[in-house]
Amino acid sequence: MAPTALNGQYQHFVPQFLLKNFAHRVPKAPKAPKGTPKPKYEKGMFPGDLVISSLDMIQDSAVFTEKPVSRILGQINMYDDFTKPNGEQRHVEKLLSKLEAQAAHIVTKVTKALEAKEPTVRLMWDERALLRKFLFLMRYRNIGFYKRFHYENSAEYSDQDREQLREYMAENPQFKTPIDVWLNNIKTIVELEIDPEFKWASEIGKYMYPDDAQWFLYNLQHNTMAFCVPSNPEDEFILTDNSYTVSDEVQLFARNVRSDRVETLARAPFHEFAPVSPKLMIVLRSEYLPEPLEDNTPEIKAAREALRAAAFAGFGPVQSVLEDLPIGKPHNSHLKLVDGRLVLRDGEDGRQRRDHSYLFHFFSVESRHVHTINSILLDKCIHCTSIIFNSKDAFGKTLEWYLSASLEYGKTLIGENSEPREKILMKLEAISRLLGSKKETKWTRVNNCHVAADHEYSRLLDQQVRRNFNRVLSGKNAPKPYLNTFDRISAAIDEVMKQPGSRHEGTSPGFTPTSQYQMLGGSIHTAEKDKEQTLLMMTLRIKIDYWSRGVDEEIRQRNRDLLIAEYLRMPARRLWGYMRIVRYMYLSDSFFIPIRLKPEQPEDAVIYGIPTIENLAVSLLSQTPFAGMALGVWARNPRNPNYHPSPSDSSSSSSSSSSSSSSPDDDDDDDDDEFESNLEASLSLFNILHRTELALRVICRTRFLGIMESERLKHNLHPQTLQNLKKVFFTAVYPTPPDDWRYRFW
Repeated sequence: MAPTALNGQYQHFVPQFLLKNFAHRVPKAPKAPKGTPKPKYEKGMFPGDLVISSLDMIQDSAVFTEKPVSRILGQINMYDDFTKPNGEQRHVEKLLSKLEAQAAHIVTKVTKALEAKEPTVRLMWDERALLRKFLFLMRYRNIGFYKRFHYENSAEYSDQDREQLREYMAENPQFKTPIDVWLNNIKTIVELEIDPEFKWASEIGKYMYPDDAQWFLYNLQHNTMAFCVPSNPEDEFILTDNSYTVSDEVQLFARNVRSDRVETLARAPFHEFAPVSPKLMIVLRSEYLPEPLEDNTPEIKAAREALRAAAFAGFGPVQSVLEDLPIGKPHNSHLKLVDGRLVLRDGEDGRQRRDHSYLFHFFSVESRHVHTINSILLDKCIHCTSIIFNSKDAFGKTLEWYLSASLEYGKTLIGENSEPREKILMKLEAISRLLGSKKETKWTRVNNCHVAADHEYSRLLDQQVRRNFNRVLSGKNAPKPYLNTFDRISAAIDEVMKQPGSRHEGTSPGFTPTSQYQMLGGSIHTAEKDKEQTLLMMTLRIKIDYWSRGVDEEIRQRNRDLLIAEYLRMPARRLWGYMRIVRYMYLSDSFFIPIRLKPEQPEDAVIYGIPTIENLAVSLLSQTPFAGMALGVWARNPRNPNYHPSPSDSSSSSSSSSSSSSSPDDDDDDDDDEFESNLEASLSLFNILHRTELALRVICRTRFLGIMESERLKHNLHPQTLQNLKKVFFTAVYPTPPDDWRYRFW
């Protein structure tokens, strides 16, 4: 363990300004008769001192207790940095205190508005950004993360990212212990200035552990903040040790083939929670869940539903227990409501600025939702020391509701935490009985679970993906043409739009993707939104594979197909942008996309050929007797038992035989025989329908230019345009074998 300072200081991982919202003052003792000894009080428990009512979970049996605000939810010297001289060891604690003071000012502004019964509270851009940063740190500075990093050296560190952390510490020898990395991460986030231009996102990975920088980026970008208040005055929210780290989430369990233990394979959050007071809960809601105003726009609603289906596909048909929580996004000052839809105000370009503000509503939630949120906190308090409450009556009601509720609210004994969870449930049941509840406690134990692929292999594969990401995010050992952060792919899109496009004869030398974008209906008014959506399309495609690791491959492929089907419904200009970026992601020699792209892109050939595509199917059907040609191929195939060679067939065959027999190289004959043998083996895999399909592709390709010539002339296109379109159709879209293979398909 790390050395301990001589003057131990109790340092809170839940700030006192929040704890005070759950506290009450110790009442004065009644005046005692003369001669009676004066009552004795413990430190912090004198009349008038602020104390917290809590359920102490440390003992074998939980007990009600009161503790001073100054001595609960904290740890001695928790944030002390022992690599510094004595006078500087508490620099992280001082930074946190400064941030807490700033956050307290904002939270007080919110609570005062609530106490004044205001329906809303307005926060400026900087206030909102600081509050979001503070909420993330409330998760990251928690006792659970202190325990995660509290080791003497990197070799002892045992979390899922152990290889990554060890590599990071080896590259940064100033960090002697994992706790040094954690403290530096906290310091980096506290000192970070979050700017509206998002410049901070490209820098943060250079100054802190990249794995946790990823998490910070995701947390700030992929959920929305809302304020919830109980509609029933008798209802109250609770607070636990780990409240700020708890998620309403779906989990996937599987049996590890190596350890033969049931372990958590994957998880995906719907909501995160930050208790402010018994009457105020901040909820962070996933962007995949319904949003009332935005969902009034059918396109946005459809896109959200598609993203959600793809993101959670590996978990099966799941819903949040708070799916119908009546909350929404704050109203941004640069938007206005027109016919139920949000649109930009005049003079706004969609970019965020410091003079923007956000109007947050206080969403009134019914008893069921209050109990559900409390139940999620109770279900995750496996390693908690305290459950804090304001009123014992309100706590008794919410505890009874949790224990007697259906199993969709947790209480499932499965996986690595099944034993400690059972002990906690028994403690809570005993307390509920003590408070007068007679309702039956419901929980279940799951012993049988499907066996997944090797967890260790999946973990190492995950670490390799993270390693590639972190290499780029940190800006170290990454070539200049590559992105500094995954979330700045938009910068690559900007760069792509400056590069020359595919050059075709008949077009100007300066033809660029910008003009191609305009050909697909894009304009300066749609560019910013299309760029944003292209970014989301690409990141989601990657996340689907990332989130579904360990899931059956057929299910994963179905999910990919469903996503692409949704993409095909989007505007052509977005699909075009997606194809330009993603294709080069696969062609590059890194996990990330080179900014400099190359010409001769097939999607550009399709743009040039758009005028002909509408009539392509009609032209092929009307001028190409598919059935007849297929029968003709079959009739002339020597494998047909009714085959009678025509003179041309015979001469062709003789010519071929003569050519073969005159070959001077026996090795070539052997190679041809081997090739023919392999071809025969490959063709045996195709049934009659597959072979017919491939034969028809060959036929269509041989006649494509002739059939489409009238369309080319009609639209005054250069001949090279059809050549390029033919190459795209029969190479990328419908891969087609050589012309002479059509006789081999039967």
